[in-house]
Amino acid sequence: MSESLRIAEQAEELPLRPLSHHLALTVYWLSNSLLWGALLHLGLQSRLSDWYTQDKVGYYLGIMGFVGGSIATVAQIVTGAFSDRSLSRWGRRRPFVVVGSTFAVCGLMFLGAAKSFWPFAGALVLVQLCSNIALAPFTALLPDTVNPREHGKASGFMGVARLLGDIGGLILAGAMLNANEEISQNKVLLVAFHDQRMPLLCGVMGAFMVLTAAYTCWTIRERPLKSRPEATAWQTMIGAFALDVRGYPDFFWLSISRAVTNLGFYMFLEVLFFFIKYSLGHPDPHLGNPNAERTSMYVMLPAILVAAAASVPAGILSDRIGRRPLIFLAQFLLAGAALMFAFAPNLTVVYLGGVPAGIAYGAFTAVEWALACNLLPKGEAARYLGLWNASAAVPQILAFPLAGAIGSAISARVPGLGWRVDFGLASLFCLIGAYFLLRVHERRSPRGQTDAAQETPAAEEQESPA
Repeated sequence: MSESLRIAEQAEELPLRPLSHHLALTVYWLSNSLLWGALLHLGLQSRLSDWYTQDKVGYYLGIMGFVGGSIATVAQIVTGAFSDRSLSRWGRRRPFVVVGSTFAVCGLMFLGAAKSFWPFAGALVLVQLCSNIALAPFTALLPDTVNPREHGKASGFMGVARLLGDIGGLILAGAMLNANEEISQNKVLLVAFHDQRMPLLCGVMGAFMVLTAAYTCWTIRERPLKSRPEATAWQTMIGAFALDVRGYPDFFWLSISRAVTNLGFYMFLEVLFFFIKYSLGHPDPHLGNPNAERTSMYVMLPAILVAAAASVPAGILSDRIGRRPLIFLAQFLLAGAALMFAFAPNLTVVYLGGVPAGIAYGAFTAVEWALACNLLPKGEAARYLGLWNASAAVPQILAFPLAGAIGSAISARVPGLGWRVDFGLASLFCLIGAYFLLRVHERRSPRGQTDAAQETPAAEEQESPA
């Protein structure tokens, strides 16, 4: 038995972790979600609009999205493979978190300082590459250091961090990329402030990433690997993509289910503003609702709050009753909420539909992670988690052009109808995701293991000090 496999199996004997351990796993995930929430939802669009007009900005945004998503997927899988076989005395994961975060912050500084598209795009590639060098090894810390009996609880905390990071990044970018009214009255101050908006935003995000990476690496303890299988760096890189589909079919079916469900969710999220603006609340659908921005925030805020509130309880509940039933429930609840939006005659129904949508997504993000950790191949967690993370990143990239093209094409013929169709498709994708989940067989730990784990302090002594 290889040492990496032995370490993975010993995770089942670890003691139950204190809250500080779960928070250490959460804060770095929060900073990563904050970073991409700010850049993907507003930062990139704002900067590109400084250089290009409406007829070109979408083209360049699409290029950056495709290239960035491809780099993120490849970087996570390859780095995960190297992390799984690392012999560093600091552990297999933390050195990658330190190195990746350091160079990602350097990339952020270049990103903020860029004055034209190609330097900006190059800096974004550097940020994508380096942040994902850290991400796959970091996510493997959960199955490495947490007893499977607590995977739901740990995933619940990470789900909350993802939600708070997404909305926090959007709010942060919105606050820092918009000049206030007093500055806008002075053209000299406006130009000066405009030039410093992106550097300030990148500086804040970089500082937060440094702090969270330092806290995580100082707090988390992991056992170093003393020996590894013989393989050259080139063999490891090529072998990173030799994923054993037949040997681990449950993990791959879960990844497909997650990807399809996320495609539905991101279609839901991306068309909400256009739906409120053009499909509801105004007698002339061509002009649209003049208060769509504010209304969208009113719909999203309670949904995000209930999602965050549902995440940890859903994760803890899944530790007791199993993961798959709760994921099914979340997928069907999200599909039902999307249908409520598709057929909503007024804003009252939209507000009502936002609550089950939030509960569903909060539960889904918490429990899917826990189930994935239970199904990971032992000893190769980081490599397979690279693929798992791609099952969220790729659907987000695809949702932008798919939802936009369908919504605009249909609404050009019947104003406002295309955005309703998008919600119908989002519901369909969630149901298809549930269908793929039927092929997943959940592993359940034997009863009594929780109590046994609480009585196993020796496992803690085997870990190296931070």
